[in-house]
Amino acid sequence: MYEDNYSPSIFPGAPDEQAFAPARHEDLLRSNPARYAELVRNISSYGVYMIDLEGRILSWNQGARLITGYTEGEVLGRPFTLLFCDDALRDDQPGKSLNFARSSGHSRTVQKRRKRNGDEIFAEVTMDAVRAENGEISGFVEVCHDITEQKQREDRLYQRATRDPLTGVFNRGHFAEVAMQEIDRARRFSEPLSLVMMDIDHFKKVNDTYGHEAGDKAIISLAATTGSAIRKIDALGRIGGEEFALLLPRANKDPAFETAQRLRIRLMEQRIDLGGGQSLNYTVSMGVAALRPTTRDLQELMRNADAALYKAKREGRNRVEAWFE
Repeated sequence: MYEDNYSPSIFPGAPDEQAFAPARHEDLLRSNPARYAELVRNISSYGVYMIDLEGRILSWNQGARLITGYTEGEVLGRPFTLLFCDDALRDDQPGKSLNFARSSGHSRTVQKRRKRNGDEIFAEVTMDAVRAENGEISGFVEVCHDITEQKQREDRLYQRATRDPLTGVFNRGHFAEVAMQEIDRARRFSEPLSLVMMDIDHFKKVNDTYGHEAGDKAIISLAATTGSAIRKIDALGRIGGEEFALLLPRANKDPAFETAQRLRIRLMEQRIDLGGGQSLNYTVSMGVAALRPTTRDLQELMRNADAALYKAKREGRNRVEAWFE
């Protein structure tokens, strides 16, 4: 019986994750796949299992049981689609995985998988085609490693690096990075693009009257309301304090102006519960600038939108103004 502390005479000098790598044991898989399945049976860190041409599970090791919660008796003979979450099934990810391994011989991906109890995990998955002595594909072997904690750590680090901690929208640095990429894309494909700068009116008065916690609630409200009203391709960033920037790819000045007007009205209608019978409403001024052939870079586009924003403030606030050359 093969154990996690495998004999060096069987797998000389190989770390645990390499000991069962299908590419290292192609001859054994070709001549006696059942023997390979037995050798990896007691490995606990990785799920390793054989799959037939139709996608049914033929073997199941200890690692697969620990990762998924399924026992051997619950999975043998069943389609390996039971390991996938609903989104992956709708996208036919199991079929795509089999077809890619069938045509290429090997695949390596990170996928969302589903455990027996319904929990979803992130898994690093490799799939190798198993060939018989005559060279025909006789099945597949999949190696699965639960990387959920690693992925969550990476996501938290990414969030801290790219998101504003108060509102969850892009921070200034990441917004600028995304915006520059979108500007390059818009120029490459000759597509329109607009930028909206927005600022909460009389924000100092809000803080002075209701306190900084109320001010934070207004900022959070602006971010949440705007985020729920824009398209997936749009980008919202907190530029500083109560000022935000909204990037609108594939939108020239007129639709961008209409979007800003609808958003201004929606924000004006928000009421923030401050507790103790108190509530707060606020208004926002906005400036719109469209990308033009003469616009040099993001900084110039932001300056143009800022100029329109300050015109909106001079004209009485709670309004949208567009920048013109």
